[in-house]
Amino acid sequence: MGLFAGKDNKKQQLQNHRMKNALFEVLCEIKEKTALSIRGGQEDTPEDPQLMRLDNMLACQEFTQHVVSLLREQSRTRPIANKEIERMVAIIQKKFSGIQVQLKQSTCEAVMILRSRFLDARRKRRNFSKQATEVLNEYFYSHLSNPYPSEEAKEELARQCQITVSQVSNWFGNKRIRYKKNIAKAQEEANMYAAKKAAHGNEFFFYFFVTFVISVW
Repeated sequence: MGLFAGKDNKKQQLQNHRMKNALFEVLCEIKEKTALSIRGGQEDTPEDPQLMRLDNMLACQEFTQHVVSLLREQSRTRPIANKEIERMVAIIQKKFSGIQVQLKQSTCEAVMILRSRFLDARRKRRNFSKQATEVLNEYFYSHLSNPYPSEEAKEELARQCQITVSQVSNWFGNKRIRYKKNIAKAQEEANMYAAKKAAHGNEFFFYFFVTFVISVW
């Protein structure tokens, strides 16, 4: 209490000082000589529609009122025009608006990161087994001229891969899109599965031939 009382006492002494008016006039002359004039008042800019629904301007209003009170109090000692006060209010409001936009952007970025992590986790949980992927790819490339399996084929593939018929349909739909986007890579993969299928065929033929020879012998 003593500290605030001392400040009030000094302010009162300054207001009652006999040289106060002379000091104020000198400060006015200095301001005119140094061309400290306002080059424009508050800009008439439309309110940002993104901030219209924000209801957190109370802190800004309180801070602005506090600054205005300080400037009006200081105007008793040094020359401060109303346009200067209006300009300061505009600066404060612009700063607070920028902070609001930054907060919204940070919030949106955090939500997008969480959404991305959640979706990635769901995708990882839905990954098919390596064996299921092999079966689906082998069917796709062996029917490349018409990669649209019938309902019976989908049911059989779903049984072999231990997945649902809907998952089989979605896999083939996505596979056709990826194949069209990257023909070169898909053709290389198709050759790999064709070679693998041919190798399996040769193994079967060799096994049949050996079995036949042994039986005859």
